[in-house]
Formats: sequence, C-alpha cells, structure tokens
Amino acid sequence: MSDIRKGLLDCVDKILEIRESIGAQLADVSIITRTWSGERIGDGSFTDVEVPMYPIPQIKDFSHNIRVSEAGAVKQGDLILVGISQNSYPDESMLRTDTGSNTVEKMIKVGNHFYRTVYVKQKLVTWDVQVRKVNQDETE
Repeated sequence: MSDIRKGLLDCVDKILEIRESIGAQLADVSIITRTWSGERIGDGSFTDVEVPMYPIPQIKDFSHNIRVSEAGAVKQGDLILVGISQNSYPDESMLRTDTGSNTVEKMIKVGNHFYRTVYVKQKLVTWDVQVRKVNQDETE
C-alpha cells in the first residue's frame, strides 16, 4: 500500500463524517440482510437485520434525470452512493447484494426504499456503488 493511500485511510472517515455532522445527508443508508424461513427467497416469513452505513455516503439521484438513456449503464431511477469508506468496508463483497444463498437476500436501503447493487467502483480510499431500486418490496 502506498504511503499516501495509507495516510489518507487514517483520516478519510473524519472527512466523510462532515456531511452528517452538519446535517447535509439526503437520507439514511443501511445494508439489509433478509433471511426467509422457507426453502427459497419469498417463501415463508422473513427476518431483517439492518446495519446502518457509517459514515453516510453522498447520494447522487438519477430518478428524474431526463439526460439518462435506457441504453447506458446508468438508468433513470438509479442512485450512486459516493464516498463509502474503505475503512468501514474494506472488501467489495460487503457492498454487493448477491448472496449465493437460496434463503438469504441482501439489499441496500436508502431512506424507505430498497435497492440492489449494480456496480461497485473502487477509488483511492473510497467506493462508489451504483444501485437500482427493487420493483416491489414486502415492506413497502
């Protein structure tokens, strides 16, 4: 690891906390792990475990952006969560919503809505995560 990256990792959380400390976040963001009682997702009842993301990432909202074309990688309605600390989430798999399990699903909750990860981009000391809204969730 380069010295500059190591130095920035030491202070990145304090820098990212500024938005939350002044109350400038758009919505709370958390990772939801949903376990189903049946043999597959959607079968039986479910139990959610919610873990808030901290520091709260910046939210870039493309829900009403008419310049976004459906043929591109970013679709209308997608969000990009910017500035997710690599201290809090050192591994990309922590931000992905695919689980490989028949009874466990993972989602990212932004405000009251649920999203699935489309793409994770690594930057020097942060992650950017593109998420797409779940069509319908059992709790909405």
